[in-house]
Amino acid sequence: MADTSWIPVASTALGAVIALGGGLLTGARNDRSQRRRDRESDRLKTYVDFALALDTAHAALREVARTSSGDADRQAAATAAVHESGLYGARECLLMTGSPALGVGGEAVFGRLIDIRNAVRSGVMVSTVELHDVYHPFAEALWKFRIAARVELGQRKLSPGDLNREDWSEQAGCALCGHVGDPRGL
Repeated sequence: MADTSWIPVASTALGAVIALGGGLLTGARNDRSQRRRDRESDRLKTYVDFALALDTAHAALREVARTSSGDADRQAAATAAVHESGLYGARECLLMTGSPALGVGGEAVFGRLIDIRNAVRSGVMVSTVELHDVYHPFAEALWKFRIAARVELGQRKLSPGDLNREDWSEQAGCALCGHVGDPRGL
């Protein structure tokens, strides 16, 4: 008769290997899912940080544009408004971690904000045609960036009508564009 005493030991060992393998596979799947969620959370933070830095820089530039155009410190104040907003750091994060679509959209809105900064540096005041002419392209580029971020994060696209707007440039309702209503944003 053959010795079969090894069969329970082999069965137990095989069961342990299968259980260990299953546990490792489950752990790997969970780790992969967690990494995916972490990456999505990081992207969201990058996009929001960039948009908030743009808003901070724009608000600071508006404050500078309220000062006298003859102020000798105006150029330095406009430069500081952008630097102190954290925009350059947020831009770098976006360019390094964002998708190509968000990188391109981010650069477009960044460029429009720099146009505002340059206008303010040159002495342009709030509520003037010169600032108006650089504000509307900024507003439209910012909305395009926001929409691209929503789409990338799996959200539904927004249209201007969803937010009771006629367009993203904010020209509708702009007194300087000749439309009825109060100027927005400038």
